[in-house]
Amino acid sequence: MIGDYSFPEPLRVGQRLLFDDMAHYTMVKTTTFNGVRLPAIALWDSRTDELELVRRFDYRDFKSRLG
Repeated sequence: MIGDYSFPEPLRVGQRLLFDDMAHYTMVKTTTFNGVRLPAIALWDSRTDELELVRRFDYRDFKSRLG
């Protein structure tokens, strides 16, 4: 649960909705249960709209977590 939000007008398809600074929410309890991959970590620069991929997880990461 991220929270309860309301907007003065209904959201439209294609409109950008940003939940800023959510790393604490997505990376606190990571899991690869049932083959669901860990989320990639990326940085978005709102000034240039550039997205930089910082880390992508793969099978080696899953295997290393097994113990």
